[in-house]
Amino acid sequence: MGPHEEPSPRAIPAVAIIHQEGVIGVIALVGLSLRPEGVLGGLAPRGSLATGVFTGVVAGALCAAGLWALRRLPALADLEAWQQRMARNWTVTDAAAVAAFSGLAEEALIRALLQPVIGLLPAALLFAVLHVVPDRRLWLWPVLACALGVGLGMIFEFGGYPAAAAAHIAINAFALLRLRRTSVE
Repeated sequence: MGPHEEPSPRAIPAVAIIHQEGVIGVIALVGLSLRPEGVLGGLAPRGSLATGVFTGVVAGALCAAGLWALRRLPALADLEAWQQRMARNWTVTDAAAVAAFSGLAEEALIRALLQPVIGLLPAALLFAVLHVVPDRRLWLWPVLACALGVGLGMIFEFGGYPAAAAAHIAINAFALLRLRRTSVE
């Protein structure tokens, strides 16, 4: 690939990502089932479920708004263009399903299972590694994922799994629905 060629992933069917997230979710559930507090203890809210979900949705919307405001930065514009091509054939249902499954599964694995064992920063770094793509021009994605991983980890510490999952779903839903809308226009 030459220095001026655009990164060009092929379109990825949403169902492939949903299957991947399903595997991540199963791994998380098996891991949580082996812990003393079990699956329900690992996925429990800290405080009120409604407060946790509300806090997560608000935090996710604020993060999504911040990413939207920064979308004109060259590195973020490249990433956005790459993601638009990746999701170009998705329906609204596809985007919503990927947002939900990825938020639920990744937060179960990274925050509910691993963060209590390895800590907030190592969990955020692992989350960043999961977002590395094989194109150096898209270096900003894992950097953003690390920063968001710290934020999601703090939300997890405050409100438990439901808050972190709600924030992750909100970030992904706003981003994927917007990317999908702009890629079909």
